[in-house]
Amino acid sequence: MRPPCEFAPFIGLGEMSERIARADIVITHAGNTVRLVQRAGKVPIAVARESVRGEMANDHQVEYLARESSGGRVVALSGSLDDLAAVVDHHLDRQRDLVSRTAELPDIRAADVRARIDEALDGARTRPASVGTGSTALVRDPLRRYGWAFGQLQRRTGNHLDVGVGDGRFIGAVHDDTELFAVGCDPHAGYLADLKLRRPGLAAVRSDGLPFRGAAFDSVTALDVLEHVGDERRTLREIYRVLRPGGLLLVTVPARHAFSFMDPDNAKLRMPRVHGAVYRARFGRRLYEARFVDRTDGLRGDMAWDRREHTNYEPAVLLHMLTDAGFIPVIRDGANLVWRLLQVPQLLAPSRAARVLDVPIRWDGSLFHRANLFLAAFREDGTGQ
Repeated sequence: MRPPCEFAPFIGLGEMSERIARADIVITHAGNTVRLVQRAGKVPIAVARESVRGEMANDHQVEYLARESSGGRVVALSGSLDDLAAVVDHHLDRQRDLVSRTAELPDIRAADVRARIDEALDGARTRPASVGTGSTALVRDPLRRYGWAFGQLQRRTGNHLDVGVGDGRFIGAVHDDTELFAVGCDPHAGYLADLKLRRPGLAAVRSDGLPFRGAAFDSVTALDVLEHVGDERRTLREIYRVLRPGGLLLVTVPARHAFSFMDPDNAKLRMPRVHGAVYRARFGRRLYEARFVDRTDGLRGDMAWDRREHTNYEPAVLLHMLTDAGFIPVIRDGANLVWRLLQVPQLLAPSRAARVLDVPIRWDGSLFHRANLFLAAFREDGTGQ
């Protein structure tokens, strides 16, 4: 989304300081820019990124602005920003008044900065871990989507729906290591049977829809799900229905990029004979027929039978789908680039050999952000906000 003004994706500290010095009014998020503006002798209009809108994993910016406001050298805004234009119109007078009535910030002393850093490091070394083994494993997952999504949910509360439980690792970590009440939903009987066997205390239902009342959930995850369903737009409308106004949706999908043509999930659709021969040789005829011949569950593997492509999405297309369904996207992220080159041998290799490939896939995920698309969005709250 392009803002309706001159913009740049990144500027250095020197240029940032020059622009602040030239500006009459500075509007910023509640980060380090607040202090830069104050040290330039001005009062920033600051807007905190909020966890309730899916913009941050927690509300540290809200808390920071609350503390900063007590000093009088910041104008704090939040929510829908309906009053932003009026605040800007009167800001120069307010800025002159606040600057005249409040003390200047003290000079920075290098020794004090070093002492504060040492204090913070000492506290981090002695602070007990706040996450369990399940969420730690998610953070280390080579494909990164689970760790990203868990980070967005870690500080949230309420009811959470995980659409498409897969192997159950994600919903298990949410259940164990957050204050959310987690519920799973999946059309795949095998996945749910495994989940019930391994985690009998988890709530999960088998359905190819969402059999829940409206606005039942405070947050929803659909991690690599949309490319498997029969109709993405219908699924997003159903998620909108069961998500409360202002609730958070986290979506991950494979993104269209240079190596999308190597997507192994499309082999069963485009090369069914080759796929069948390889799968039977590796996993056996019985499992192949249960997953890819038997149509009673409506699934071809873990994909809706009538779906013709395991889609690799253009970001603009997915963003359009979300906004059409009534969501407001607020965070875009991603991971990986060349992992498709490693994914195919990993899928076919024995489990011990496959784990060896986790290392280069993890490196790929930390260096690049093109092959998988992560989006956070919140449901409109009914007032257009």
